[in-house]
Amino acid sequence: MESHLHALIAYFSAHPQLALGAIFAASLLEALAVIGTVIPGSAIVFAAGMLIGLGELNPWWAAAMAVSGAILGDGISYWLGQHFQDRIRTVWPLNKFPALFERGQLYFEKNGGKSVFLARFLGPVRAIVPVVAGMTGMPAKQFYAMNLLSALAWAAVHLLPGLLFGASLQLAGAVSSRLVVMLLIIAAFLWAISKLVQIAYHRGWPRVTSLRDRAVALAHEKPGPFASVTLSLLDPARAASPALLTAALLLIGGAWLFLGIVEDVISNDPLIQIDQMIYGALQGLRTVWGDRFMVAVTEVGGAVGAAFLISGVSLLLAIGRRWRTLGYWLAAIGIAEMLVLVLKYTLGRARPHNIDTGIAQFSFPSGHATSSIVAYGFLAFLLARGRSDRGKMAITLLAAAVITLIGFSRLYLGVHWFSDVVAGMSLGLAWVALLSIAYIHHAADERVKPWPLLLVTLAALGLTASFYAGDRYRAEVERYAFRPALQTVPLDDWTGAGWRQLPASRSELDGEMEEPFALQWAGTAPQMADTLRASGWQTPETWTLKSSLLWLLPTAQIQQLPVLPKFNHGEAPKITFVKVLGTDERLVLRLWPLGREVRPDRALPARPLWIGMVATERLHHPGGTITLARTGKDFRMPLRVLTQDLQSRHRSVQRREKPDNVVWLVW
Repeated sequence: MESHLHALIAYFSAHPQLALGAIFAASLLEALAVIGTVIPGSAIVFAAGMLIGLGELNPWWAAAMAVSGAILGDGISYWLGQHFQDRIRTVWPLNKFPALFERGQLYFEKNGGKSVFLARFLGPVRAIVPVVAGMTGMPAKQFYAMNLLSALAWAAVHLLPGLLFGASLQLAGAVSSRLVVMLLIIAAFLWAISKLVQIAYHRGWPRVTSLRDRAVALAHEKPGPFASVTLSLLDPARAASPALLTAALLLIGGAWLFLGIVEDVISNDPLIQIDQMIYGALQGLRTVWGDRFMVAVTEVGGAVGAAFLISGVSLLLAIGRRWRTLGYWLAAIGIAEMLVLVLKYTLGRARPHNIDTGIAQFSFPSGHATSSIVAYGFLAFLLARGRSDRGKMAITLLAAAVITLIGFSRLYLGVHWFSDVVAGMSLGLAWVALLSIAYIHHAADERVKPWPLLLVTLAALGLTASFYAGDRYRAEVERYAFRPALQTVPLDDWTGAGWRQLPASRSELDGEMEEPFALQWAGTAPQMADTLRASGWQTPETWTLKSSLLWLLPTAQIQQLPVLPKFNHGEAPKITFVKVLGTDERLVLRLWPLGREVRPDRALPARPLWIGMVATERLHHPGGTITLARTGKDFRMPLRVLTQDLQSRHRSVQRREKPDNVVWLVW
């Protein structure tokens, strides 16, 4: 994946005229009458900002193209309005969008001349207001003043976030391509959820309501038990009809999905192969930072996080004397937990990475996924009651994001299969939907204020974070981590042929080779540090708030900046040293433990074996706004400097040849 990204970036770097032309064309077309409503010019200009942040596009030329294209596009639209006046309504393709003209005219009448500036940022009217300005005789000087100001603001609003995003991708890519992939996966998950909710609301809901009306009409025609149930759930005459219809759909969909997964797991269907594939792919993306973040997320949905949330909400409901709501809340959590325990014990499916004992060692369904969707789903139901459609959608998206992150953390940490998590979510969804239907029928008169619920939820998150702060959190990170066994090899075996079996280069994703591992060093960390310091190497700046902010300054010197910890198979280097060559250049040595020891002879203790890389870092300033350190492609010069320093400190240094590179052994 990273190689394809590099290839795409390299293409635009080799053809900057093409990229600049695309920026100009997108900015122009987005501002043209009617056409601009369907042209994704903003997205293209944002992508241009990304290329600036990646250092592959000149910022001033890109800004000039975006501004000039936007000015020209609005100018053409203004001229069309001036030239054709009211006749423009009959010109194709403008005559196909009469409602769009009405909206543009209303907006212009309401906001006057400033609408030319504001409309640039409003999708529905951005390509119509300039036409209306020309039709109504707005003075050219006033129009072009607003046109210029809006174009400058529009370009800045889209280029600067793109620049920062591109720079962050470059930093993340310099640290770990796994990190980039993980960020993209999480972003894709959240984006997909938001889009699915929007599509379901805007496109699926009208079809569902049409089917509901047919079912209600049929129930009125043919009375009976089934008709009574249908009318109690779907009758549009009831105020709670939309909520009941939604809950009924979620109940049917959740139950159907859960039963289908249970059948596949019992019969060992192809879903099991998908489980294996997803497990292997995610374990190949693990990093130290990712582990820390995902452990924090998983504890939010764990026993302690759930206990704080359940207790806080229960106390709030009891104080407010919302007894029926309290009963539903406790039933939601308690029965869901019992269902999970029964299913775990009945099916007895083993976890992919088993870190628990007793009934907790069984994986199906995921208790974290079930409890999180029940708790946060039922809270979202309570919070959304009486809200506007936008409010309901915002609450739904927020709850879905939290639930998805908790479920994803279980997959990432390797303690659940994909089918475990989906089954837990579908079971929890069906249970929440059933409870919501019952609640609407029997406890709808109880109102729960939203702000106290939100504050209690935030307090529960804060208490969970404070509980796991320090040693408890570090212990949890260790519990979820893999710990390979330590191997001991004789010195002669390592210096003879054993060195050939060690990794030749840093690797983040399978098949993606990074910088070469040209150094293998047998020694303890204190011994290595003393040797390097005596040769002029030094530990880099530590990561603090002050040193982190220096990356945002274009005047920062390289010795002031902390070193980005490049990852090897998800593991950060344990030892990092730098040698400053100038204000904008330094050598960086990174060393990783191999999980092996080298024993010189039986009389001497074994020494840990490390593998490492040394590279040159030089500063550059994309867009003249921030500071980034780029790793050079020449690894021979920094390696030559390092080996000379080690030889001067009387270390045993031996050169070994490979067809494609040189490896130095040090002890």
